[in-house]
Amino acid sequence: MSRFGTISIILVLITIFGLGGSLSAGQLNGVGDNQIDALGYYYIITGGKFPTGNIPNGDNASGGTFRFLLDDPDWGYPIGEWQKDDWFTDNAGFALTLTYQGSIVYDNNGIEDGTYGDYYDASGSHGNHGLYRGYSMSNNWDWIYAGYFKITQAITFDQIIGYFDPNGSSADAFPFNPDSPAIHYRMNIWSNITGNLLPVNTGGFTGDVFSTDNVRGSFLWGDTGVDRVYPGVAGFPEAIYRLVFTLKSPITLQPGIYWFSHDAAILPVATSKEACKNLGWQSLIRADFSAFKNQGDCIQYVHTGK
Repeated sequence: MSRFGTISIILVLITIFGLGGSLSAGQLNGVGDNQIDALGYYYIITGGKFPTGNIPNGDNASGGTFRFLLDDPDWGYPIGEWQKDDWFTDNAGFALTLTYQGSIVYDNNGIEDGTYGDYYDASGSHGNHGLYRGYSMSNNWDWIYAGYFKITQAITFDQIIGYFDPNGSSADAFPFNPDSPAIHYRMNIWSNITGNLLPVNTGGFTGDVFSTDNVRGSFLWGDTGVDRVYPGVAGFPEAIYRLVFTLKSPITLQPGIYWFSHDAAILPVATSKEACKNLGWQSLIRADFSAFKNQGDCIQYVHTGK
């Protein structure tokens, strides 16, 4: 499949509403829910455009635009508290595009309209600053990133687009597979704490302004045709994928400061026949990370392990 020209969408996820209720992905419990390496790791991409000015930016001296939250003590950082992370002055935040009826209403990256310049090319003016990514998996090693964005007038949107590395890191033992039936995508928006550049602490990985855990809509993902180009003789490219959430009903954000995150969570393994019922099988997996075909398939697995 070509990564250039007309966008190709790889897969459409099931329409979701409240699917997060069957997951531990949104919750903080002081322990790592999973420490699974076999599915690879989900890394989100930054943006380099400043639609409302370049203060703050990724450098914490300006206030900073990157925050992380974790719930796995093995990281060695405080759990359950938003932390500031220090990046670069040319990082606006994590790449985010909001659209309404097909038109862009917010954009801090330029990927959709081709105005990203040389931000994702290490040989350009930004060096490797546009190549850095943030680990974001809410129930696997339990760490997510969120990025600053600001709007100066009310905007209505019906689609949210984030961006990710579809392969993971070359240093990882296993590549990330965006099509894995074990992966459940999430998006969240938090309000900002008044007087401090930090997301509101909701006691979990779920945003207080918006969350795909409890809003009707559907995910799809695919190649943007834009690459991150690394330095050196090879200058090898790595694809940037988009993750799109289309809302069943549009919502409006009022002017203000917000924090945006998207992450990949791992679906739980089926352990009871009751959980398989009422379409619950769609949000459960086998221990080998494979999906169920239907409710009966799920119930049979619970009884027989096959």
